[in-house]
Amino acid sequence: MSENLLNNINYIPVRTWNWLGVNDISIDRDMPEMKPYTLDILQIGKNSSIDIEPIDKMNSSIDLLNSFQYDGISKELSELVKDNYNTGFYAKINKDQRIKEPVTIHYEFDTDSDVIYDNNIIIAEEGSESTFIIEYDSKDKTNSFHNGLTRIYGKKNSTINLIKVQSLSDKSIHLDGSIVKLEENARVNFILVELGSKTSVTNVCSELEGYRSSASVHTVYIGDKGRTLDMNYRINHYGKETQSNIEVKGALMDKSQKTFRGTIDFKKGASGSIGKEEEYAVLLSKEAKNKSVPILLCTEEDVSGEHSASAGKIDENKLFYLMTRGIREEEAKRLIIEANIRPIIDLIPDKNIKTIIYDEIRRKLVYG
Repeated sequence: MSENLLNNINYIPVRTWNWLGVNDISIDRDMPEMKPYTLDILQIGKNSSIDIEPIDKMNSSIDLLNSFQYDGISKELSELVKDNYNTGFYAKINKDQRIKEPVTIHYEFDTDSDVIYDNNIIIAEEGSESTFIIEYDSKDKTNSFHNGLTRIYGKKNSTINLIKVQSLSDKSIHLDGSIVKLEENARVNFILVELGSKTSVTNVCSELEGYRSSASVHTVYIGDKGRTLDMNYRINHYGKETQSNIEVKGALMDKSQKTFRGTIDFKKGASGSIGKEEEYAVLLSKEAKNKSVPILLCTEEDVSGEHSASAGKIDENKLFYLMTRGIREEEAKRLIIEANIRPIIDLIPDKNIKTIIYDEIRRKLVYG
């Protein structure tokens, strides 16, 4: 496959000066050849009443999802997943069905399965409520490649919680796009945890079409070594009295770098809508680089939008206080950073997943 597919991807909706280096990202790597993926991805929820099955072109409602106008990381990469996936799932939550137990999907990379193109679809019927956890991790130090697409349709009064945890190996490429459309009073909550891969490129788009629909995106990340993180989130307000919230928190170590693009767009007719985005990065190294581009777009007068982005070092007073209590510096820094991101991680309902996340954060911050 052509390496040109990885040039100028995850582009910003409103371009700015090229020399700022925030308009898009290019990855210096060839696209790998597709391989079969035969591992069982459904880990928890097999006995639940939810309708879930492997993705197939004959799945019902797939035509509806294919009609979504979503470029994602790039139009070409998204189309590649839709047409040439090697795994994925189709889930439908029935009307008024409330699934208490999270449905866990586990995509594992190893030497035999080092390329995954996953095509995931979630249909939430009216009045339903569900939680999905999607894990991406490497069994070993496999030089893996991931290109994923998740599409969600939330009907009236539905609630979808989608949690994605990425902890691929240091040599991996992670490309992941998510698109959701919401009807009246529907709600989606994204929780994204970025801990691994050499280059991680993520894209989230929420279309708030229905009256009083709402979307939130909560992200935590740790950048270490020479890791590159590239995030592009967009929430489009179409319906009246819609609400959105973007919250991104994390830490950058060593020579890692992160670019965050967050766009809240109030369309004509979205009167009474409220949108907020907040991003904060802790810099643990002079060589770490952080770029943030919070954007508010508006063609409607009666709306409220807030945005902020900041970066800084660890509070020296807090660090000094902990060290005077006998806590060594690396451990003290970990405690401070964990306190900052804990409110997001604690939103995850699975204790085992939270333990894995905290263990990985501890390993990176304390042991490197």
